[in-house]
Amino acid sequence: MKNKSAILNIFLGLFIATAFSSCEEIIDVDLKTNEPKIVIEANVTNENVKQVVKITETVPFKADNVLKNLSGAVVSVQEEGGAFYTFSETKPGNYESSAAFAGKEGKTYVLTVEAGGKTYTSRSIMPKKVGLDSLSITELKVFDETAKFLKLHYQDPEEKGNSYRFVVKNNGVLYKGFFVDNDKFNNGKYVHNTVYVDEPKIEEGNEIEVEFQNITPEIYKYFYSLAQITGAGGPPVAASNPVSNIKNGALGYFSTHTTQKTVFQVTKAKQD
Repeated sequence: MKNKSAILNIFLGLFIATAFSSCEEIIDVDLKTNEPKIVIEANVTNENVKQVVKITETVPFKADNVLKNLSGAVVSVQEEGGAFYTFSETKPGNYESSAAFAGKEGKTYVLTVEAGGKTYTSRSIMPKKVGLDSLSITELKVFDETAKFLKLHYQDPEEKGNSYRFVVKNNGVLYKGFFVDNDKFNNGKYVHNTVYVDEPKIEEGNEIEVEFQNITPEIYKYFYSLAQITGAGGPPVAASNPVSNIKNGALGYFSTHTTQKTVFQVTKAKQD
């Protein structure tokens, strides 16, 4: 029987039973009273582009914004046994690699950020790419109404330990929340995953854009835990226990992942 599994999303109130490894830091933050915490969002993908690192810091909830941009950091990424890339600040809190480069599957990358007199580091191996085969639309009854939902179809490899993240836009509007999955229950199977979000509604003629990412297990845990903490999306940090793979007390994450972008036009012929 073909496996049918639902993508974890922010609307599922599941308890996090996964044991976090020693390379991750779980930090309890009281954003109302604590000193600012640095938040790092670093991504290296397999696309030959200028890679981006965003750096902000927390401020008390009583302030106008939960996060503010952090300028003046020194940022670099080292490919182990390979090139060294420096990053330049292009606007407050936004750092881009000085040259375009593509991350390579199986390679280890080391992120270093120097800010506020402290050094933050993270090490991540880019996973192998798994291709997204196709997209389709399925109709389901929701509170006596019929709603359309997006389905993703792909072959999970026989090797264990694959994790995925899905970033979805409907007519250019980003779906709120964090959508991740792994192969714990579908290793080596052909997967049909449904994204259980119906706002904005999917209608015939809509254009659906999906970014299909192959992420590391650490990044899966990060977005899994963040989904449970925030409950409704929001910034890349919450009031307690976000899981980080960055050392020395930083919030956020360093993700090395492959990416595949697919655009899909909703028609009757493409509905299940």
